[in-house]
Amino acid sequence: MKRRRPFDTLVGAEPGRPRDPAFLRLLWSMRLPRTAALGLLLAACATETTPTATDTAPADTAVDTAMDTGDSADSAETGDSTPPNQAPGAPLIAITPAVPAPGVAFAVSVTTPSVDPDGDPVTYRYSWTVDGADAALDTDTVPAERATLGSVWQATVTPNDGTVDGPAATATATVGNAPPTAFSIELTPTEPVEGDTLSLAITPESVDPDGDPVTTTITWEKNGAEVSWFAGLTTIEGKWVGDQDEFKVIVSVTDGLHDPEVHEASVTAHYTCASPPPEALSDTTLGDARAYHGIAFDATDGTLIGFDGSALLKSEHSGSRSVFVPGVSGVEQIDMLPDGDFVYADNTNGALVRVSPSGDTSNIATGLGYIYGVTVGPDGMVYVTYTTIRRVDPDTGEVTVLYDPGFSSSIGTAHAVNFNLDSTRMYIATIGYGTVYQMDLDANLDPTSDPYEFATGLGSWMDGVELDECGNVYIADYSDSMLWRLSPDGSTRTAMVTRSSTSYGHGVKWGNGVGDWDDKTLYQPEPYAGYLVREVEIGFASGDTVRSFNGVVTGY
Repeated sequence: MKRRRPFDTLVGAEPGRPRDPAFLRLLWSMRLPRTAALGLLLAACATETTPTATDTAPADTAVDTAMDTGDSADSAETGDSTPPNQAPGAPLIAITPAVPAPGVAFAVSVTTPSVDPDGDPVTYRYSWTVDGADAALDTDTVPAERATLGSVWQATVTPNDGTVDGPAATATATVGNAPPTAFSIELTPTEPVEGDTLSLAITPESVDPDGDPVTTTITWEKNGAEVSWFAGLTTIEGKWVGDQDEFKVIVSVTDGLHDPEVHEASVTAHYTCASPPPEALSDTTLGDARAYHGIAFDATDGTLIGFDGSALLKSEHSGSRSVFVPGVSGVEQIDMLPDGDFVYADNTNGALVRVSPSGDTSNIATGLGYIYGVTVGPDGMVYVTYTTIRRVDPDTGEVTVLYDPGFSSSIGTAHAVNFNLDSTRMYIATIGYGTVYQMDLDANLDPTSDPYEFATGLGSWMDGVELDECGNVYIADYSDSMLWRLSPDGSTRTAMVTRSSTSYGHGVKWGNGVGDWDDKTLYQPEPYAGYLVREVEIGFASGDTVRSFNGVVTGY
């Protein structure tokens, strides 16, 4: 081990000449770095006027460097309190899209920012090379006109904290093959009817920017099944388009190098008045709605109003129901007045009763005897029936007799009535002889003829009559548990549904399209099956949607 020399011999002192102990203690107390103390001692020695002999021995002139560097406490006492500036770290970057397309601008972005150890704000400097040469581009984006097929671009992003640069990050991308251009399709007509020709338009035509061949595939499905012989067609002839047929076309375009771009369009052919469906489109009993003989719909809250034997109830299509008017009895048919109130026949008390939307009741007219049918006409008056057909003014209660067959009637009992689409005739559903009658009316809806036959051969107990937008007449018939459809001229009758006597639909009323009560569906109470409600999808809307009165359209 190297031996340290006495401190007082390090100044080149004359051998044997003592040093001032106080001076040495002073230097020691100052805690100067040893190199600094040595300098002071040398300076002190230089001021001595007495010549001394020089000790040339290596042991006397060599400076022990281990003494200068071995003291960590001394080396920390430099007097510099400001740490040096540190460079920011490298960022993480990415070029998007990873495979740029020809003729489309692309860019580099910082996905993970640089972190500066000193907390200085960091900015970035951009540079690019293309195919190994300087691209003379100092922005983060390569413009579209420079994105040529096959060119190789390298982005360099250099962070700077305002003083020094940090390590740069690089990313490389090659401009690749471009997909074909976007397109859209349209299938017309959007609401076809039977016999319409379907036309497919593809716009704009899809082209490939690189000149690659583009393959367009057209596939057709009819009622959920692919039709192979329609493949590639842009026109489907009307002879293939039938009632309620659903068509879907699928168009796929690709250049063979990219995932295909695919678009679909669907249409459903509707029934026409000239070609109605051969039977009901669907026939379902709802689980929770309740009705007895009559049904009405409240457009304000989307509920069905029906009678359950002790109260008027409001039922939602979803199943929940609540009491609307408690403590009523003898409720037969129900209809809705133009002002939003409801009206029903009370056959227990021989009264026509008005019900407000809040459930308040009042008699419009009394002393009517047994009444069953209730229909609000296009004039806003209420037409009530049971053998006699009477008109009641809902505001004044005035009653006008339109038809009274007397004690004996050749047409049977008038049980329910309704009006044709232009309000020039009244249809009369009867009890007795299986015949639906009609009666001509003037501009005031007063009869200008006695009832005469409209359609025959039906059952003998008819409980309801409705019309669709085509003028077809629907008769609910108890005696044969049938819902009949009669053509507008009465010459053709079609059994829409046939049921047992217990699930028979008694009255009949169109849904209003509010609260899931479909406006192309008839609803029928089932009094002999727990007061449930039958839902019969017809495919046409109510005649009230197109009805006119004295030439003026009054449809809701």
